[in-house]
Amino acid sequence: PVGFSVDMTRMLHADMHFELLGDIPADGHVRSTMRIDGIYDKGSGALIATTTDVVDFESGKLLARLGSGMFVRGEGGFGGQRGPTDGWASPEREPDSILTYETLPEQALIYRLTGDRNPLHSDPEFAVKAGFPAPILHGMATYGFTARALLHAVADSDPSCFGSMYGRFTKPVQLGETLEVQVWKTADGALFRTMDSSGDVVIDRGRMSLRSAR
Repeated sequence: PVGFSVDMTRMLHADMHFELLGDIPADGHVRSTMRIDGIYDKGSGALIATTTDVVDFESGKLLARLGSGMFVRGEGGFGGQRGPTDGWASPEREPDSILTYETLPEQALIYRLTGDRNPLHSDPEFAVKAGFPAPILHGMATYGFTARALLHAVADSDPSCFGSMYGRFTKPVQLGETLEVQVWKTADGALFRTMDSSGDVVIDRGRMSLRSAR
């Protein structure tokens, strides 16, 4: 609507999903179209759920579908629906694989090369206004480290086998943090979660599917 705005200091990436429908060409042009699927009332904030279709510009072929949730703190309590529920449960056994990655103190500045210029990840004053003592790592950078772990642990390091991935961001990651990805293999992929060095979960309710298994 006209006049709609969001205070960026109150907005955090809540969850992310992607589905690959084929191999992504190394070069070319794509067209991305995003739609808002819903705005849900989570009490302490509002969750804005979106879907983005990515198509090949020349052929119109659908290459990927992205789903994202953005949580806006302080905007809940408007009486809306809470949104879909997720029945994910941690397996009652030890992980099949545990992979550990160390991030760099300058990791967020490197990730800015993707085009994500949110000052929460680079501007100390903005970070303080948003309620953090210092800039934090992009959620999608943590998601990328996790995807790399799943690629090697589940998809035999073969990108053509990677089908889809979902995860919910549960805690900000500090710059230079060590990430531990716990993986439980399933018939069609894996369940996973990502921890920080203090043992707190930073990506929860993770699901990954293999393209060859679908």
